Amino acid sequence: MRLRRQLILVSLLTLSLPWAGCQYIREMEGALRQGQSVALLATATAVAAHIANDTGLTGTLREATPAAATPVYLHPLPGAAIVDGYDDDWRHQPIAEQTLTAANGFSARYRAGVFNGGVYLFLQVSDPRLTYHNPGRARLASGDHLQLHLGPDRVYVLRTSAPGRLTGRYLNASGHVRQEHRVRGAWREKIGGYQAELHFPLALADGVLGLTIVDQDEGEQPRQLSNFADRSTPPRLVRRRTDLTETVSVFAAGGLRLAVTTGDAWLVAQSGELEQPAADAAADRQHGFATWLYRLALGRTDLPELDDPARSGQFVTAEVKQALAGQPQALWYQDEHRRVGRAAVPIVDGAGGTLGSVVAEQSTDNMLALTNTAFNRLLLYSLIATGVAGLGLLAYASWLSFRIRRLSRAADTAIGEDGKIRGTFPDSNAGDEVGDLTRSYGQLLGRLAEYTDYLKSLSSKLSHELRTPLAVVRTSLDNLEHESLPAPAETFAGRAREGAGRLSAILTAMSAASRVEQSIESSELETFDLKQLLEAVVSAYADVYPRQRFTWHASPDSADFSLRGAPELLVQMLDKLVDNAADFCPPQGVISFTLEHRRGQLRLAVDNDGPPLPDQMQGQLFDSLVSIREPAAHKEGEQPAHLGLGLHIVRLIVDFHRGQVGAYNRPGGGGVVFEIHLPAAADN
Repeated sequence: MRLRRQLILVSLLTLSLPWAGCQYIREMEGALRQGQSVALLATATAVAAHIANDTGLTGTLREATPAAATPVYLHPLPGAAIVDGYDDDWRHQPIAEQTLTAANGFSARYRAGVFNGGVYLFLQVSDPRLTYHNPGRARLASGDHLQLHLGPDRVYVLRTSAPGRLTGRYLNASGHVRQEHRVRGAWREKIGGYQAELHFPLALADGVLGLTIVDQDEGEQPRQLSNFADRSTPPRLVRRRTDLTETVSVFAAGGLRLAVTTGDAWLVAQSGELEQPAADAAADRQHGFATWLYRLALGRTDLPELDDPARSGQFVTAEVKQALAGQPQALWYQDEHRRVGRAAVPIVDGAGGTLGSVVAEQSTDNMLALTNTAFNRLLLYSLIATGVAGLGLLAYASWLSFRIRRLSRAADTAIGEDGKIRGTFPDSNAGDEVGDLTRSYGQLLGRLAEYTDYLKSLSSKLSHELRTPLAVVRTSLDNLEHESLPAPAETFAGRAREGAGRLSAILTAMSAASRVEQSIESSELETFDLKQLLEAVVSAYADVYPRQRFTWHASPDSADFSLRGAPELLVQMLDKLVDNAADFCPPQGVISFTLEHRRGQLRLAVDNDGPPLPDQMQGQLFDSLVSIREPAAHKEGEQPAHLGLGLHIVRLIVDFHRGQVGAYNRPGGGGVVFEIHLPAAADN
């Protein structure tokens, strides 16, 4: 990992400051929630006590409590529905459906509401076989029909001979069928059944409503769906009560919602909304990001989602059940991005019985308003401290990284690929560790440069110093040839002459390398055809090395093989390559030359049969004083001294022409390829 990133990660430790602040805010939020729960319980207790002490309200609450298990709950509607049998007026209402189910796929769903003293019902019945009323078979109903049990003893039948309008009918005391035009509706067929929409005055129900759906298929016993089991006692209607609603509205405040339930948890009164007060809403809009961050700091706990009892008309939550059992309780819920507290307190009459419960709900928006200012300051100071520390460390890391990268680049470029030291190493006056390291590198490269210069001049010095004593030795050996020597002495003298010859060859090779370097520095460039040059020298090599076979070709033949360089140096380079190839190529082996023009580059390859290159020597083959020749590879009767200067001279000449040279084994084995890339004359 980069040093800059490491220091940036270190700077992140300063985030422990806002983290600690967040932990404190969580503790504070928990304490505030506890206080808010106590306040909600106190408010609900006050409302419950007020209702319990009012005989009129307790009477209303007893009257609103249904005796049946499945009463019809009338939701308050925002306006009058159009009784046409379609669900356009019900589709978007927040009203949960109530379900009646029987066997054999016979079921029904219905929704009920009240507006301006009128009751509205919308039913969807699943009945795969519809049977309409036949007036010739029965007076009241001979097919599928609906029954409304209104009042203590009045049953209205709604049937039709075809889809269309419905009118309530009943049997009077004398057994005659009479119509009740105040009970009306509409019947529509749908896939798999039918749907009906009904309307009648709330006063006509007299506080009770029993619903029965009859499936009368021809030749079969009728099937019925009903919301009450005891057909003689229709259940009471459950709806919002005005007097209870007016009572709880006195206690309601901004952001506080109060509700009253019956002993069966049916909602009969509600006032207030879970909305923010105007001032808090404006502050939330002004500091929206801070509020969001504050809620994020509080985190999400495993709270249940807030339900909406107004959809079903009934509270089915744990705290209400506990309150109806006589124990007050408060729980918290998650409502999208805010938390809502709900407290339920039982309403107890004078005899100790539970008539219902009071439910108080409030969100944490007011709590946010109390803590936003403190959190904003904590957030501001923490961000400033973190930002200053981060920027400081980032600036220091950038400066330190810049110095280290500069030192790294200087070290990378101090020595070239050919091993030569380039220029001078930058100095540093800094007193830290990076400055010490820079000065140490500079001193090391300075000593290395001095030693390299010494090694470069060593060959010429040795050649100069050794030639005089070598000449004395050879003169002495030549003089000995004119003297009569015993046979053993002749052997020793011959060995001395061979050693002197080898030493002379060594000095000649060392001098040749020095002369090549000097000639490279003084060479003049010219443009010539490399193909013609190669064609001329290959013919000469075939005469000089008769034991090997030479081939060559150029591709493409019509390409321009012009090169700007020194022809005499390239001939010397080819001489070294061919001499090296002939040493390793077996008798009758092939040495081939390939010349190609590729994308502004001239590729010259010298390929010879013979043993492969050792893997460990391929990267050092063109260095000075490196040789892989074995004595067995020398020509018969000769033992030349090979110092590895030939291929080193090749690299010097290629570098002078700004090219590249390399060597690798044939893919299939059995030979070595020396490959040279030179820029063509157009790109040189």
